Amino acid sequence: MRVFSTKIAAWVAGCRVGRAVQAKCGALSRVGLVLVGVGMLSACGLRLPGSTDSPTELAEAVTEFRVVPASRAFISVPQALMVMERDLGRAVEQRITLPNATALTGENVIMLRAQKAGYARGTRFVLEEQLSQFGGAPSPFTDVSEGALTATSDSFGDITYTTIRPGGDVMCVLAFRRTQTASRALPRGSRALDIMMRNCVSGTAEKALTPISAAAFGLGQPG
Repeated sequence: MRVFSTKIAAWVAGCRVGRAVQAKCGALSRVGLVLVGVGMLSACGLRLPGSTDSPTELAEAVTEFRVVPASRAFISVPQALMVMERDLGRAVEQRITLPNATALTGENVIMLRAQKAGYARGTRFVLEEQLSQFGGAPSPFTDVSEGALTATSDSFGDITYTTIRPGGDVMCVLAFRRTQTASRALPRGSRALDIMMRNCVSGTAEKALTPISAAAFGLGQPG
């Protein structure tokens, strides 16, 4: 009888240990699932809320662009092939597709963000911040650095840019600028218009910068 009781006690103890191990394994499994989820989001190019300083990153993950009439574009781009827009709450973002007559792969595009008061970034140009809000540097500028930037000015302010000649007479520019003016009124509450453009053309840097030159801006003011 004593032997039987000892076996029962050992079995009960084993069950307790088993439950403890099971609980620990369950906790580890849950941690593993979270890590797998993070990995899957990273692989998909999505950022977890709180992983950057961007106040619109969650909206970016769930809000799709929609095609809008060219007349809705914040700036005047007669050669635009398509204009898309999405409302991120704290900013309204547009994507203007430009022609690409070169043999270079990749899309010529102007990205614009009408930033609302309180969410517009500082006046000092910081490359990392600009690239972050527009989803990173496009090809062939993936290795761009502050030291490669130069600037030019017109009646609407500065254009900060860098250039690459990938071959032949092709000139590619990655350009940034900020204004408080657009060719039409910006969304109500907007206080700044941030712009990033990738444009590859046959010719000069001046030609490549034309889509965001002074001619692209009218008398529109934030609403």
